[in-house]
Amino acid sequence: ATLRETLRLSWRNIIFLLPPYRFHFARSIAVPITQLEGLKGSRRRARAAVLNNRIMNFGTGVTVAYQHLILALYFGVMLMVYLFVPTAYQDTVGSSWIESVFVDTDRITYIAQLGFFYVAQSALHPWFVGAGFGLYINCRTQLEAWDIEVSFRRMVNRRGAAATATALVAAIGLATSLALAPSSAYAQEEQSESEYSNEDTGFVGYWEDAEISEALKKVGDSDALNTFQDDMVWRRKNASDPSTDDNGPDLDLGFLAEIGKFLSIIVELWLWLVVAGLALLLYMTRDLWLPYLEDLRTPQKKQRRVILSSGEITADVLPSDIPTEVRRLWQTGKKRDALSLLFRGSVFYIVTEHGVRVPPSATEGACVNAVKAHSGEELSSYFEKVVMAWVWLAYGSREPADEVMQSLCNDWSRHYGATQ
Repeated sequence: ATLRETLRLSWRNIIFLLPPYRFHFARSIAVPITQLEGLKGSRRRARAAVLNNRIMNFGTGVTVAYQHLILALYFGVMLMVYLFVPTAYQDTVGSSWIESVFVDTDRITYIAQLGFFYVAQSALHPWFVGAGFGLYINCRTQLEAWDIEVSFRRMVNRRGAAATATALVAAIGLATSLALAPSSAYAQEEQSESEYSNEDTGFVGYWEDAEISEALKKVGDSDALNTFQDDMVWRRKNASDPSTDDNGPDLDLGFLAEIGKFLSIIVELWLWLVVAGLALLLYMTRDLWLPYLEDLRTPQKKQRRVILSSGEITADVLPSDIPTEVRRLWQTGKKRDALSLLFRGSVFYIVTEHGVRVPPSATEGACVNAVKAHSGEELSSYFEKVVMAWVWLAYGSREPADEVMQSLCNDWSRHYGATQ
């Protein structure tokens, strides 16, 4: 029967508990309200408000500790595999394991990580649920165990009344037996009747049951019942130990409080003087640090440049339309200047637009190698044609054909764009 009841309770509000309650800061104390008490709607919210006012902080602390332990166990399991790899294979097998777990993004890696995380949660979740259930039971005991105290008071009153009646009857019987021996049997009969006539009378003689029920209903409906206030009081660790009692003379330590107030005023005055001194120092040295703030407020455009063995290339020395300028120089007979402009423009755009890293003071060959290593085949082929045309003219005095120059200028926009 207990197993069947457990299975039935586990499916109660399962759709509500799994997704939304995953984001509850004190899920371990919120779930029992629904699972064990079976409350819904406004009744569940009112019940949760009462419990959260007392143990919400403790439930949140349990959740935080639980999540930290899960992460520790999760990473510990994955790193434990690396620790079992022999030292000779840590650079190969161990590194492969670390990369596959922490770096790879394929589906198998995600499934493995999810499996490790599920194992960590499954191992720690019973303790998490048990801790929350303990907080829940303890809070309910503090809130609702007042009826146990009432029962104890009834028991004490009943036992006390019975003992008093028994002692009184015994005293009367003893006195009567001494005075009139034949009537002792009657006294004993009265004693036995009085002894067995003491039943649980509840609050009879104090309040009626109707008055108690009405008073309890008013207390339950009162807003003051849902008002909580935590008071902190300093107490000795061994308050019942007589050795800790202060038997010395009573001293008036009020003067120490006055000294403390005086010292606090002095310290506060010195702090204000320090603040005023710092403000005055900043004002007197404003000419030294204000220019730096002006520089921060007006950001300067970063100058992009490329340094080659033949010189420095910046955007200021290049025209806005390089292919048109190259054609103009080529047609006017300035073929060396035209190829130089085409080469420098290609290097500048390769670096600034395509992100190719060219070493400082690089030669033409170093530029070609860098482009081949960091760009596609089409772009590297075009750049190599430009460099070869420039090298043939600059170092071999061999001018390329007009068709070659026209082709290089026409293909410029396809690789670098129409304008700068």
